[in-house]
Amino acid sequence: MTAPTEKNTPVVCDVAIIGGGIAGLTVALNLPESLRVVLITKAALGESNTRYAQGGLAAAVGPDDDPELHLRDTLAAGAGLVDETATSVLVREAHDAVAWLIGEGARFDHSPLPAGEGSGEGVASDDLAHRYDLAREAAHSRRRVLHARDATGAEIERALVAAMRARPGARVLEDTQALDLVLRDGVCVGVEVLHDGETRRILARRGVVLANGGAGQLWLRTSNPAGATADGLALAWRAGAGVSDVEFVQFHPTTLVSPSGETFLISEAVRGEGAWLRNAAGERFMTRYSPDAELAPRDVVARAILSEMMAEGAPSAFLDLRRLPEHEVYERFPTIAAACRRDGLDLAHDLIPVAPAAHYFMGGVTVDTWGRTTVPGLFAVGEVSCTGVHGANRLASNSLLEGLVFGRRVAAVLADVAHPGDWPRTSPLPGVQRETDSLVLPERSLTAPVAKAIRQRLRETMWHDVSLRRDAKGLTEANDTLRALAASGPMDPETANMLLAAQLIVTAALAREESRGGHFREDFPDRDAAFDGVHSLLRAATVVAPREAREVEVAAHV
Repeated sequence: MTAPTEKNTPVVCDVAIIGGGIAGLTVALNLPESLRVVLITKAALGESNTRYAQGGLAAAVGPDDDPELHLRDTLAAGAGLVDETATSVLVREAHDAVAWLIGEGARFDHSPLPAGEGSGEGVASDDLAHRYDLAREAAHSRRRVLHARDATGAEIERALVAAMRARPGARVLEDTQALDLVLRDGVCVGVEVLHDGETRRILARRGVVLANGGAGQLWLRTSNPAGATADGLALAWRAGAGVSDVEFVQFHPTTLVSPSGETFLISEAVRGEGAWLRNAAGERFMTRYSPDAELAPRDVVARAILSEMMAEGAPSAFLDLRRLPEHEVYERFPTIAAACRRDGLDLAHDLIPVAPAAHYFMGGVTVDTWGRTTVPGLFAVGEVSCTGVHGANRLASNSLLEGLVFGRRVAAVLADVAHPGDWPRTSPLPGVQRETDSLVLPERSLTAPVAKAIRQRLRETMWHDVSLRRDAKGLTEANDTLRALAASGPMDPETANMLLAAQLIVTAALAREESRGGHFREDFPDRDAAFDGVHSLLRAATVVAPREAREVEVAAHV
């Protein structure tokens, strides 16, 4: 792959971070200011999946809660595939991580304060249990979700972006595409990027961090922004890193079915506050699918909605908030209410048409509890990674927490504060390791226009055959279609990344002949106990196309 122009002089830094959501920003802001940091983001800083997270951030900070209860809820939601070691880290370090985030300026909704008490801004972490309003979401046994009305991700991103802009020794490269990781003797030493029409290498003395997760744009309906094209997964795969559990994709049950065709997320918190789901006949149906009704895990709710839609030939089901006090609906969910209003709907008084959409990628680049991939020098954190904490079905609002907790841990390793031992050359997750060279790798061209027709066919294929319901016939047909698209000629790097990631997902989905969490096979509809705790592990038999560092660059790097 060649670029129109290329600058030969590399940029040398201590840490290169790809991605500007909660995960990447947390890594950057927890590094000593003495380290030179380059943060690379494909769009403007602040445009990420984090920004669009509505519901909140789960943490056991309430007076009736503790990390053990949070752990149990996560294990239960994850359908027998949650890694308990990693999840113990997640829930036990949540309190301090949230306190750090508040210290960086994030403002969450407060509980009503007794007369005479102040606003609580800048409160000590020991006061978390009594200062903040905590919401409850599906599959949580306690109210433990910190929120900023229904725009929590936007508030977190606002605070962290402001802190990043003020950080000394940091360089932010916006509108910059990461093209390939740079390897030297099997060690990741940098990244090649496209910036202002030129390719450039950024060499990192201490390590490269992938924090550019998200793959929702692989499906026709998604809650994700346009940039969620699985770039991190493709970068890691081409560099020889292992990936895990990529067959598990979470479809959010409730996205607004808009006449405009745009997909808008309606937070889990709406059902957490008491909204019911109704079918086209007006019946409340979730009680037929789960004793937890609307608060069942997301995979259960999403498939239930799909079943009702298919049975009635309807384009949607409906959210019903009419039993809730009007003023509470508008106060708690102003962003959602405004989105409904644009479509002529009143959130408090109308039935709101909703349908599932691709939302969260539970698999990703295999990492240990310190964010280290199977390629030395390469870290991954947030949605691009697979720590095992989400299992087969992510517990609501654990995603922001994952980026926060493990982002701080990655920073501790890069800053030499933590010393976790030898680099893990093999997967730290137990499972079935499959080496594959059967993928068709698309030819990439920096001068090719965005392959809109290829993307549309890819997204239709994934939506039809690799979404909420799957079987061998559909997956095999999808695989054939994706391979043909991948072989169709030079294409832009982003579309090529999408096709590579889609093939990985189909490969893993075909291999898992059972149903579990976000992966439902109509030809294998039951969960197989033999696969409890068994992760899908994929790795290329050979490194696909590494970018080898030149000797002069290595000298500068070292």
